[in-house]
Amino acid sequence: MRLNINSVFPKPIRFLVLFGLRMASVWLLCHTSRAADQWTDISSAFVQRLTNNGATAPWPGGCSGVVVNRTNGDVTVKIVGLGLWRSSDQGGNWKHLDNNIISGRDETGWATSSDQNAPGRIASFSLDGAAGWTTDGVHWQPFTTLGRNWDYGSVDWAAPIPRTIIAAKHETTPPGEVYVTEDGGITWRKLTVHLNENRERISMVGALGPKTLIYGNGDGIHRSTDTGITWTKISPSNPQTRIPTLFQGVHYLGGTNGLLVSHDLGASWQLQGSPVNIWQGPFFGRNEQEMLIAGKAGIFITRDAGSTWKAVANLKSKESGFLFTANWFGSYAWDPVNNLLYASSMGNPVYKLKL
Repeated sequence: MRLNINSVFPKPIRFLVLFGLRMASVWLLCHTSRAADQWTDISSAFVQRLTNNGATAPWPGGCSGVVVNRTNGDVTVKIVGLGLWRSSDQGGNWKHLDNNIISGRDETGWATSSDQNAPGRIASFSLDGAAGWTTDGVHWQPFTTLGRNWDYGSVDWAAPIPRTIIAAKHETTPPGEVYVTEDGGITWRKLTVHLNENRERISMVGALGPKTLIYGNGDGIHRSTDTGITWTKISPSNPQTRIPTLFQGVHYLGGTNGLLVSHDLGASWQLQGSPVNIWQGPFFGRNEQEMLIAGKAGIFITRDAGSTWKAVANLKSKESGFLFTANWFGSYAWDPVNNLLYASSMGNPVYKLKL
């Protein structure tokens, strides 16, 4: 028997009933379709082989940090204390990548990142270890004088040979120190601005050009065109992503209401597409239409530049060690070639999920 809502409920109540039914159907769609996420550990067996052969994995062991080459599906992970390793077969075999330049561990999901335009270009900001960057995955430039103690950082990937890098330190007095280098990490200068050290709070840094920087600490987006000597507030928006993403000449940030984009080196920012909560990303697919993001409600994909978003997975649940929440410890990466999602969190294995 079908229930005729119009005949049973008066008009004001009908609206509430229909609204409640619609919200319930949306909740069921988002949650029941993602309840069977089957994550596969791709790193533990290899890490065990390394330690069996005499390698020493410092606390907390496991892995931290993961990035994917969106053009061919190669996945790169940081093994705590043992550098960066790359697999071209989704975790079957591994090759040491960093020529013994990178060590330590990643505190956050933005500590190791890649250039979305040329994904072979990678930067890794280590805590309790050495940091650096590469333009080809073979030749590495180490950070000197300030080689360790980073939470995350942003590289001017628009430059053929990046020189300007801005980064947030982990342990400082007072908290929230920010540093910039204009020679690729050889020398560093402390800026006058400070970030919120509390991981639950807004904090963001970005290198958009040789002299152009941005930062945020809960009071909008601030911009500098003289490498951090002076700053101007240019937007009231508060992005949740800790570093911007550059793709095909456009810079992207993510917030509680969706994508923020800039076409003018951060001088102005506009919302793009429909609302979605973003903590990490966007990670791009074949073009600017295809993106994946990680947020409070899980993993979402768009194939129309953000006009619509589809929930495709939950965030990885904690099994041991640190949380996989994407607002700090969790690190997520998308392989659009093989339709795989990777997840890492400090001291845990790296997992993959078929989307």
